Amino acid sequence: MPTFTIAVIPGDGVGIEVVAEGRRVLETLARRDKRLRFRFTTFGWGSAYYKTHGRMMPADGL
Repeated sequence: MPTFTIAVIPGDGVGIEVVAEGRRVLETLARRDKRLRFRFTTFGWGSAYYKTHGRMMPADGL
């Protein structure tokens, strides 16, 4: 089974705590079903980044 790579941007349109809980749900699923694998990459490109840099993400972000 493949590993699912998920980009995580805490607080981007929802509260930071909502994103953290969503990640916890996926991690719990993966512990219960060993066929599921997730790799999380967290990016700090939410509203705080915008306030500091004047844009939502770096120019080379994609």
